[in-house]
Parts: sequence; structure tokens; C-alpha cells
Amino acid sequence: MEETVKQLIKESLYKRLVGHDEIDNILNNYALVDKWLTGIMALSYNDSDIELAAQDICEIRSMLGQISIEDIRAFLHLVNYRFSEEISAFSRYVELREEEDAVILFAVKEELKFVEEGDFFLS
Repeated sequence: MEETVKQLIKESLYKRLVGHDEIDNILNNYALVDKWLTGIMALSYNDSDIELAAQDICEIRSMLGQISIEDIRAFLHLVNYRFSEEISAFSRYVELREEEDAVILFAVKEELKFVEEGDFFLS
């Protein structure tokens, strides 16, 4: 079920990027979505506690390359600011993991339903 939820979150992130070219000079948008998903999951598993999420990411830092804990904290603040619906959706999955798949999918989709196409802001 987690893979299905992750795919729904990714689709939501791609939806936000519709109409935007590559937004980073180093990573393409697909790599950014994967990186953002890591932050969303870390925040969700840690009840949006940035410090705990940063420590989790430090443990898997090979996914993000060499990065300092301060950079990870800044990244998580940005993810928390930009992707509240996706964080809420994955948090609902974490909360409902033991429920039936239909219940989980309904809750996750409800959290994502207000994300609009092109709804991505660099600021």
C-alpha cells in the first residue's frame, strides 16, 4: 500500500509542476520530486518534527548526496512550507496503515484533492 500512496503523492507533485520548465539548475524535475517525496515521508513519519526528520534523512543521506544537517533542516522547512497537502496525505497513510486499503486510499485522496495543476511557487 505504501508504494501506491507514494505514487499518488508523486502524481500530486507532478501536477503542481505542470506548466513549469525545469526549476533547478542541477536536478531535473523528476529527481526533485523523488527528493521532495523523501522529505514528505520523513516529516510524516516524525509528526512534522523537523529535527527528527532531519536526523532520519542524515541516516539515509546517500540518497541526497553529501549534505549537512543544516542544509537538511532548510530543505525540510521548504518541503513543509510548499507541500502541506502531500505531507497531510502521507501522514494519513501513516496513521491508517492498519486499515483496509480502500479506507487509506480515500483518506489520502481527500488530502490531495485541493492541489491544483501548476500550483507550484518558487518562493
